This record gives sequence, C-alpha cells and structure tokens, in this order.
Amino acid sequence: GAAPRGAGGRRGVLRGGAGAAAAAAALAGGCAGGGRARPAGAGTRQLRKFGSREFPDGLKNRYFLVAHGESELEAHKWPDGSRGLLLSNPGFKYDFGYSLTSAGRDQMVEAAQRMEEELGFAGGWIYTSNFQRAFQSALQLREVLGVPFSQFRTEFSGLLDPRKVGALDEGPQAKMESVWREDRQSGGRSTPPPVASSLQPSASVESVMEVNRRVLEAITRLERSYYGDDIVLCSHCSTLSIYMAAMMGTDLGSHHDDWPFEHGQVRVYDERLLKKKPDARPPGCAPTGDGASLECAVDPAYEV
Repeated sequence: GAAPRGAGGRRGVLRGGAGAAAAAAALAGGCAGGGRARPAGAGTRQLRKFGSREFPDGLKNRYFLVAHGESELEAHKWPDGSRGLLLSNPGFKYDFGYSLTSAGRDQMVEAAQRMEEELGFAGGWIYTSNFQRAFQSALQLREVLGVPFSQFRTEFSGLLDPRKVGALDEGPQAKMESVWREDRQSGGRSTPPPVASSLQPSASVESVMEVNRRVLEAITRLERSYYGDDIVLCSHCSTLSIYMAAMMGTDLGSHHDDWPFEHGQVRVYDERLLKKKPDARPPGCAPTGDGASLECAVDPAYEV
C-alpha cells in the first residue's frame, strides 16, 4: 500500500465535481434485517467496464469499504422478537440516541486491527457518512489505525448517506426484503410511489440508480484528488452493497444478492490484484455466524 499524503492534504474532496469510476471486492454476508444472501460473487457476471471512459487505466487508489458497527437501531427489539429499526431520514443524522452499541464499538476495533494485520492498510484517508452511527465508527477506526485528524473527512453532501427508505423509516429492517425484491425485478430502476404520511414524502425509497449516481460522483472526486493512496469509506450496508455492484460493473438490481454487507464488515478494492488475476476474490473480512468476530479471506495472489 502507498504511504499517505502529508497532514496538509486536500480538504473537502467530496464537495465538488462529478463523473464516474470503477471497481471493488467482497466476501459473504448480509445486511442486518435481511438475512444471509448467497456467497458474494456467486453467479455474478461483469456486465460492463465501469468508469472505462473516465479512467481507462483503472483506479489508482486502494479502497477499503467499511460498514458501520452495530448501533441502537440494529439492537432495537420488536414485539415479535425480531430486531432492527430503519432510519434514513437526514433529520436524525445527529441524534445520539442512535449511537453505536458496545458491540458495535468492538466490531470497529477488530475491523481496524484486521485492516492493518491481514489486509495491508498502510495509513491513508478516512471518509465517513455524517450519520452518528457511521461517524462514531469512523472515529473508532481512526483511533486504532492511527490516522491523523488532518486525514479524516466527514462527508456532508450525502454521497455516503444510507439509502433513503421514506415511508419505511421507523419500521422494522425486515421490510427491506421487499425493497430488494423490487430492485431485482426492476433492475434497480424502480422507485416506489410517494407516500403522504412518509417522513420523506417526495420519495418512498431511493432507487438503486439514484445511489449509483452517488458512486460515480464520489469515486471520481477521490480519483481526481489522490494517487496511490489507501482510502477508507465508512458508510451503511444499504449504500455499500450498491457501491460494490456499481464499482464491479455487475447487475445493479442484484446488489444485495451479490455484494451484501454485515455491520462491521470490510471489503477491499485493489486494482493491482484484479489486473493480475481477474477472477480473484479480492480481500476482505466479514463477521462470523454469531457476529462475535471477523473472519478474513485473502487470495494468495494479493500483495499488500
């Protein structure tokens, strides 16, 4: 991995510009409330060379996609015994009532340790969603990884926000199953109709294509601002699975089936590995069945 830039660095990289970019990596897992999907990458097929026009030689940075740790939202219990509360409305992003749980903080400590010891993180930049659960996760990562505050960026323009779910907000996370089913059927282009009683009445659920536009903008800005750096993107399961599908160039509608995330999971995109071994499964660490620890998988061809 490349050494990080000096503490001076570029500031506010995600606040200007637009475009498109490419690539990423994965392990098995499933976002809270959705159960486990098939193993990541199983049955996936690259449909397009994403970002080929903007970046004909590929991406120059290495990206660590990290799903925030367990928060009070995931720990919420429903009368039927199920867990998980949906909340994507930006009006609640600074609400400390939805902070990380102690288990979520432990997940971030272990994720940071594995990033250094097994995934080759060599110091770099951290960009985070400004929702409390992601922001607190990124702060925990920063502390363990020793990344200076001068290389820590909070993303305020919404590019790393959770996928907006409108009328489903404040309901069970299990409701996302119907959203993912609609994603598959529509190829990621469907947006359910507005719901008058929704906290976000202008749109019930943000479409996959709308989140995909965020991916294009975010990665383009980063690629134009850094070269050969390690960049951590700390965000939400619902957002990162779409980032993965877009970057890998696979079917956007099948993002949750192909690239699901668990809370505390890390995935790495390193184009050096993909160029050397196109069919390689890039490195990453995912929670074990009980969620108590991370299990890492690293292809023998991977060079940290």
